[in-house]
Amino acid sequence: MKKVYLIAVVVAIIAGFATYMFASEIDKKTTIKDADTVVVYVPLQDIPKNTKITEDMFAEDSVYFTQKTVVAADATPNYVTDKADLINKITIDTLYKNEQVNSARLQDADGEDVALSYKLADGKVAYALNAASTNGVDGFITEGDTVDIIVSRKDEESKQTKSEIAYKGLKIIRVSDNATNTSASKSGAAITSYNTITVEVTKEQALELSDIEQNYSFKLILNQREKFEGTQADEQQSDAQ
Repeated sequence: MKKVYLIAVVVAIIAGFATYMFASEIDKKTTIKDADTVVVYVPLQDIPKNTKITEDMFAEDSVYFTQKTVVAADATPNYVTDKADLINKITIDTLYKNEQVNSARLQDADGEDVALSYKLADGKVAYALNAASTNGVDGFITEGDTVDIIVSRKDEESKQTKSEIAYKGLKIIRVSDNATNTSASKSGAAITSYNTITVEVTKEQALELSDIEQNYSFKLILNQREKFEGTQADEQQSDAQ
């Protein structure tokens, strides 16, 4: 008899637990159904840092991104609902699989934290040039400046050394190394001491600059920075005011 009672108690407990789980699931579905939702973008795989997001990553058979409906209360900060806000952006941190895309992890191609390789003009490369104080204008070169290069070569016939300007208007895209730039960016301090500068050149120019560095003496000339003229739209707005 006791055995029968024990079985009955166990069955009752199981039935009660099953009823509770069933009711909880119904309540959960009802809550989700009635709650406000948003459609967000999520990666279908990890998207590494310094990846450019392109239009084809959103094709129907894409293995990169998809849309997902989530309860608005569960949406993470800076979620993205429009693919137009993703296309041509660069990831400055990894976007993890199935996590809602966070727009704070994206920047435009000219963003401060984007890899330098994305900022080069078409057909151009970056070349790090020796710019110690003896030939680098004593620390006065800054990003955005342009420099000319004076090269001194010895004439084999006259045995005299002649100097000439080998390059004009090379664009400075970085001063010093990456670690120094990262530190300066965080502290806001200007870089005034450096051994290298990085210029934007063609591959042919890079080869010629390498030859100059290895075989000749040279110095840099800092050019006057061009005056900022603004755009026509800015001028019209200024006139209107």
